[in-house]
Amino acid sequence: MPKKAAFKIAYDGEALRDHSMDVRDLAPALLSLGKLFDAANLIINGDKVTINLQVKAHSAGSFEVALELYQSFGAQVSHFLAGDFVTSVLNLKELVVGGGVGIFYLIKKLKGKNPDRIVHLNNGMVSLELKGETIVVPVNLLRLYQDVAVRIAAEEVLRPLHHDKIDKFIIKDNGEVIEEITKTDVDYFTLPEIRDEIINESTHEAAYSIVALAFKDDNKWRLHDGNSTINVQMKDDVFRRKVEENLVSFSKGDILRCRIKAIQWRADSGLKTEYEVLEVIEHIPAARQMLLFKDDDSFYKQQ
Repeated sequence: MPKKAAFKIAYDGEALRDHSMDVRDLAPALLSLGKLFDAANLIINGDKVTINLQVKAHSAGSFEVALELYQSFGAQVSHFLAGDFVTSVLNLKELVVGGGVGIFYLIKKLKGKNPDRIVHLNNGMVSLELKGETIVVPVNLLRLYQDVAVRIAAEEVLRPLHHDKIDKFIIKDNGEVIEEITKTDVDYFTLPEIRDEIINESTHEAAYSIVALAFKDDNKWRLHDGNSTINVQMKDDVFRRKVEENLVSFSKGDILRCRIKAIQWRADSGLKTEYEVLEVIEHIPAARQMLLFKDDDSFYKQQ
């Protein structure tokens, strides 16, 4: 299996007519291209393969950089596994920068939008339909298209095109232009807003002491369970109305026995948890009586 693949990229525009490019534009873009290959390799090959993107040289032109992509296998991967289960460096290159089947092509073709319909075909291909047009691509390319790390890296590779006088990003293979992204295409590469994903929901009963109350709908109560403080939204409208109408008074040390809903989300910043009080089952005032007998509490409840 080949372990090396070469290709070239170029940026073009009036600012590059002297064949030089500001390192503050080029360096982040090249680093992002490396991150793009890392993210793509992780999705396709997992930790079985390591990918390294190296700058070979640059030649005269607009501003052209020759790159070589190297693939190495982990010690735990045999030649048999490498041949049967690992996507080759050439195929990986095609998925990322290949003309007609690469991630830059697909983002531009779909204009950064989600397909209206996805149909799985034979031989690892999928049919993507958008506004009546059909595109057939490898399922692995669709996996890259859906990956946040890949999309962020692709967007950063095109960051130089935000420069007033840099107009194009070009990918070349064997001297031929196989992909070209212009300023008019850049907006398609902006990562769309990612909706938070609910990972888990659970409901339980627990007792809490009151740390702080909130009387506005958008503010949260602060409750303490004996170990930690949580911020909760009071969803028990009946209890909240009693509080607002001063039908319930609170003292230091009061306890609320509640039915709590915990919602875990996966957001851009990572995992987060939100809490809602669905029902205040009992408001236990702070004043306490000394129990005379072991079952004293049950005795009073029977009176």
